[in-house]
Amino acid sequence: MKNNITGAFTLAEVLITLGIIGVVAALTIPNLMGKYREKVAMTKVKKFYTTMAQVHLRSIADNGETSAWDWVPNGGESNNAIVMAWFNKYWAPYLNNVEVIDRKVIKNDELKEDGIVFKMADGSVSRISGFAGGYLHFDYYLNLKDIENPKPGVNNFLFGFSRGLTPDTPKCILRFNAYGCDITDLNTLKNNSWGGCYKEQTANGRPYCTRVLQLYNWEIPADYPYKF
Repeated sequence: MKNNITGAFTLAEVLITLGIIGVVAALTIPNLMGKYREKVAMTKVKKFYTTMAQVHLRSIADNGETSAWDWVPNGGESNNAIVMAWFNKYWAPYLNNVEVIDRKVIKNDELKEDGIVFKMADGSVSRISGFAGGYLHFDYYLNLKDIENPKPGVNNFLFGFSRGLTPDTPKCILRFNAYGCDITDLNTLKNNSWGGCYKEQTANGRPYCTRVLQLYNWEIPADYPYKF
């Protein structure tokens, strides 16, 4: 007669194994989720940059060089209506499936204009501001709700569009580009006291983070100071 020998684990062994699995999961899952969020964010940012670069080149083909477009001079009036008219003339005809929002917010108990926001098909949005003087800021957010809780370099990235004519506007290959596109030195972009992309930077919205990521081909470098 053969003895029946079972290979079952004891309860203690099962509990120990589950505990080990739990510890490994606790250590690895947050990192994997962070990497996933990084990938999603950079895919959106790269797509936005590529789309807008193509759009402005198509607009130049139809409307001529940007220096001849309808710009508000330094010190001139700029409001949502003016920016909206400019956007509808030079950008809107070349964008598909875009929702445009005339944004207003309450500040100091008053209703204030807060720029023109256009929403892309993937849910990301960009707010246009700073029209006067031949340079437009494009504040890009991964989602509409991020406008209310911006985290520069994480869910908020700064681009610009330059008239490209006056000495104080960036001379970049593309008129639409990452903010600081004329800077190629990574040390300056990462450590500049005004807008550098470093952990302790809290002033001015860390504008150079977008340019840092552009120089890394829209990949998160190992020493990137912010977590996703």
